[in-house]
Amino acid sequence: MIRATLPALPLCCAMLSSACAPAVPPEIRLLPLRLPDALLVCADAPELPATQELSQGQVAELLLAYDAAYADCAGRLAAVRRLNHADGSEQ
Repeated sequence: MIRATLPALPLCCAMLSSACAPAVPPEIRLLPLRLPDALLVCADAPELPATQELSQGQVAELLLAYDAAYADCAGRLAAVRRLNHADGSEQ
């Protein structure tokens, strides 16, 4: 029985692993970038009130709701642009 010495052991393992390796290298496929659904849908714009006469507080609430919807949509659009820029494609 021949005993492998410690320095020869890594060489022996390398030879065995290369001998058992598959003949064909594994195939690497690139998948297309798919945007998350959360980025594709913006918040709904607030409903307009049924009445023409609004108090100053109601107008302020409506403007804040529009601003929040705009900020939500702008944030999602910015995220999509960052993903496209990182991907290297432009739309």
